[in-house]
Amino acid sequence: MKLNSFIFLLFPILVLSQNNYQVKYKMTTLFDGLKNYDAKLTFSEQKSCFEYKLFDNDTTTTEREDENGHKTINFPNKNQQTIFSNFKDKKITELKSLKSAYLVEDTLSYPQWNITDKIKNVNNYQCQKATTFFKGREYEVWYAIEYPTIFGPWKLNGLPGLIILAQDKKSEVFFEAIEIQKTDENTCQIDNSIKKISKNDFDVLIKNRQKDLEERLKSIGDRNLKLDVKFGKAVDIEILE
Repeated sequence: MKLNSFIFLLFPILVLSQNNYQVKYKMTTLFDGLKNYDAKLTFSEQKSCFEYKLFDNDTTTTEREDENGHKTINFPNKNQQTIFSNFKDKKITELKSLKSAYLVEDTLSYPQWNITDKIKNVNNYQCQKATTFFKGREYEVWYAIEYPTIFGPWKLNGLPGLIILAQDKKSEVFFEAIEIQKTDENTCQIDNSIKKISKNDFDVLIKNRQKDLEERLKSIGDRNLKLDVKFGKAVDIEILE
């Protein structure tokens, strides 16, 4: 059953109108070896923020070279990353770093979820299965109606319950809720002193930064070296065209 998220958005908002929650997630990615993160989701009725940061032992810069002599250098992002989702303003804002900190703004969009009839117990929560294709990946998730909210880990918003378990088809992205509790913490305060920029403009900054760094590395080495510089960032989860 395909379901447009906007059909049922009002229901969870009314149910959780008086409660803020904080959810700790086990989060891993598998792009350039296994990476582990400290991750948590904090949400109220209309706002959420998802914060995640690499474990210290997963922040090492890595290099690899293929059989054709093409070398790839990966600079993992050592900074905490935060994604702010605002239902009322229909806006998503990401705190990112590239020499300086930026608030990268975009329109809040929701996956087109396919909600199934499958039910199973996940970490002692009765969960229902849903699937989607979103930002270049196929996801299978299990969500608990016991915690009715539209917000989920990363950008996986729009279900009628909290995501307890989520994984993409390639097993490169994984989220598992390991602790859920109410909180009096103010939800998702954005530091408005940080420079705001559109997502398109930030993507241009990344490309320019990569080109500059490639040229600097080549200038102290072999000019004929085939080099690919990558910065660890949220778009690793997002597969871009």
